[in-house]
Amino acid sequence: MKQKKLLITGLSLNKLADLLISAKTTLTALLISIGAPVWMIGWLVPIRESGALLPQVLISIYLRKHTQRHLVWRVGMLTQTLSVFCMLLAVILFSGGLAGTLILISLVFLSLGRSACSLTVKDMEADVAKKGERGNLIGIASTVSGMVTLVIAIPLAIYDGSLSSNVLLIVLCGSLLSFVLTLICVWPVKTTVDVGDKEEKAFSIDFDATVYKFILVRGLFVHSALVAPYFMIEKNGDVKELLPIYIGAEATAALLSSIIWGKIADKSAKLTLQISGLLAIISCIGLLTLQTTTIVTSALLFFLLSVSHAGVRTGRKTYSLDVKEGHERTELVGFSNTAIGMILLAFGALYAALTSVLTFSVVYIMAGMLLLAIITTVILPDEK
Repeated sequence: MKQKKLLITGLSLNKLADLLISAKTTLTALLISIGAPVWMIGWLVPIRESGALLPQVLISIYLRKHTQRHLVWRVGMLTQTLSVFCMLLAVILFSGGLAGTLILISLVFLSLGRSACSLTVKDMEADVAKKGERGNLIGIASTVSGMVTLVIAIPLAIYDGSLSSNVLLIVLCGSLLSFVLTLICVWPVKTTVDVGDKEEKAFSIDFDATVYKFILVRGLFVHSALVAPYFMIEKNGDVKELLPIYIGAEATAALLSSIIWGKIADKSAKLTLQISGLLAIISCIGLLTLQTTTIVTSALLFFLLSVSHAGVRTGRKTYSLDVKEGHERTELVGFSNTAIGMILLAFGALYAALTSVLTFSVVYIMAGMLLLAIITTVILPDEK
C-alpha cells in the first residue's frame, strides 16, 4: 500500500513536470522569448515525441536481460532532470541561436530519458497495483497533475504584470522541482521482472495490412500535436503573457475531456479519431481566420486543439488495444511507435524547411493533413 501511494504521488508529479515543460507551450514560448530562429520551433514537438518513441525497440531488447526495471527508470528520470537543468542554464546564460541549439540538444536527452521511464514504469505500475486497479491509478495521477497545473497557471496569469519577466524561469524551475520530487518519491519503489531463460528471437517484421493502415492513419493524425506551437507563433503577443494561459488551457482540456473521450472510444475508436480530427481542423480554421484574436479567443482555440489532441491520443491507444490480441498487439504497438517516431522527424524537417520559404502559414498544410487523416480512417478495419 505504501509503495502504491508513493507511485501515485510520483506519477502525479511526473505528469505535472511534463505539462510544465511541454514542447507545445513552454518550450515554444522559451525559444520565441530568447530570439531563436523560427525553424527551431518547428523541431520541438518532433524531437520531444520521436525521441521518446524511436529508442523503444533498443531499450526493449536491453530489458530482456535486465530484471531490475526500477534501475532503468531511475537513470531515465535522472536524465530528464539534468536535461531541464541544462535548459535553465541555457536560458540564463545565453540567447538567440546558441541558446536555442542548447535547448534542442537538452530536449533530445529529455526525450531519451522519457523513453526509458515510459517503458519501465509500466512494470512498476503492474507490480504495485492489481488488474482492475491500474487504470484508476493512472487516472488519479492525471487528475491530480491537471489540478495542480491549474493552481500554478492561474496565479501566473493573474499576476502577469509583476511576474511577466520571470514567468518562463518560474515554469522551468517548477518543472525541474517536479522531476526532482518524482525521483525522490518513486526511489523506494523496486520492481524485478522475470525475463526467463529463453534465448532472444531475431527481430523480424511480419505484419498484416491492418498494421500498415494504422501507421498511415496515425502518422497523419500527429498533426494535432505538430500544429500546437504555431498557435503561439501566429498569435502576435507577449509569449510570457500567453504561456500561463496556454498551460492552463492544456491542463483543463486534459482534465475535462479524458473521461468523455474514453467513453466514446469504448463505443468506437475510429469515431473518436474522426470527431477529434474535426475539432482540430476547426481550431486551425479559427486560428487562420481570426487574425485579430484576443487572448481569450486564443486560449479557447488552444483549449479546443488540446481537447482534440486528447481525443486523438485516446482513439489511437484504444484502437491499438482492441484491434489485436496478445503478442500481436505488442508487436503492433512497438513497431508503430518506432514508425511514428520516424514520421514525426520527417514532418519536422519538412515544416522547418517550409516555414522559412512559404509566403503563407504552414498551418494551412497541417489542416489539410488533418482532413486527409479523417478521410483515411475509412480504410481501418472495425476494431470492435
